[in-house]
Amino acid sequence: MKRFHWPLQRLFDVTVQRERALRQELLDLAREAATVRQRLLHRRVVLRMELDRLAEEQPSRRLARQELFMNCAAAAAAPLRALQAQWASLERRREEVMRRFVATRTSRQTLERRREEARQAHLREQDKLEQRQFDEGAHVAFARRVIRARVADAG
Repeated sequence: MKRFHWPLQRLFDVTVQRERALRQELLDLAREAATVRQRLLHRRVVLRMELDRLAEEQPSRRLARQELFMNCAAAAAAPLRALQAQWASLERRREEVMRRFVATRTSRQTLERRREEARQAHLREQDKLEQRQFDEGAHVAFARRVIRARVADAG
């Protein structure tokens, strides 16, 4: 039986590799975004805890410390905004990679389906050829038996 050869196999292989690479990139981006998000949340919690501590102090001491805290909080806001922007950027990149991943996965699935259809067509064609060979062999064998029988009857 002739081996199955699909002309688009190389394209399929490249598409599978691209899908794996995009999946890995998605995982990396998700991990990095989670790390940045965790750092952002941690900084916010630290600021909130400091503010809560200030709220528990006596009003006379709190006023002076609150002014200092507010000055420091303004300086701490810049890194928070930077982390927020970094996280938003990572999320946008992740969404873009996700779109590319879905398109690549759809392409792979389409190629997979077409390859299977081509393989099934190849198997049907090979079965037809094999059946033709069996039929031809049977006809030849029958013809030989008939010829032998005529030769035996004539002789």
